[in-house]
Amino acid sequence: MQTQPDRTGADFAGCTPLFPGLPGATLQTSLRLPDFQSKRLIFNRLGQPGQVHVYSAECRAGERLRVQMLVPMLPVGGSVVPAFAVVAQSLPYSADMQKLPFATPAGFSAVVATPPAQLTAPAKDVLTRVRYYLGPTIDTRMLIGGRAYIVVWSPYNHMGKYALQIGQRWPFQWSYWAQIPFYWWRIRGWFGLSRAALVGVVVAGAAMLGAILVGFLRRRPRD
Repeated sequence: MQTQPDRTGADFAGCTPLFPGLPGATLQTSLRLPDFQSKRLIFNRLGQPGQVHVYSAECRAGERLRVQMLVPMLPVGGSVVPAFAVVAQSLPYSADMQKLPFATPAGFSAVVATPPAQLTAPAKDVLTRVRYYLGPTIDTRMLIGGRAYIVVWSPYNHMGKYALQIGQRWPFQWSYWAQIPFYWWRIRGWFGLSRAALVGVVVAGAAMLGAILVGFLRRRPRD
């Protein structure tokens, strides 16, 4: 990894973070997600040599499938730069089937992003201040509807943490924005960074709300 000045990254913006358990290693045992269109960050770890992680979701014909690998910069190391692939029964490109870590049923096609020789352009997330490298991106479309899969593995049997940024649809639910402090807490912890700053923000916010409430009660007209 090359050492360069950090740029300000907004790749985490609008993404719901997911911290799943161990996904299945085949298409049949894949970890099912609601969809691949909503912006999400998948944080996980290859814990054994040769381990394979498979995620899946139902997709409609014409839907865009965008996946980018984000390589975390951890204080004590322990990240991995894996290969990943999008697999489905209807992709416009299918010359990478032999690169997958397992055989697929007839009729499936795949687009594979292999690990880059080196990583450049380190970034620091504007909100959480965690640092990461931008890895390769797969941006394709479903030709017909059906279940699509994201497969993650290391061709060199490396182990470590990785992150996937999937989807392109921003969240508009108020519940997402209300949970941003909680997301901040979990992401900082996953990266192994201090979360003390959030405690200060919460205390300061509570003190401010208390001061506003006291001022409001004092200004109320007496009977």
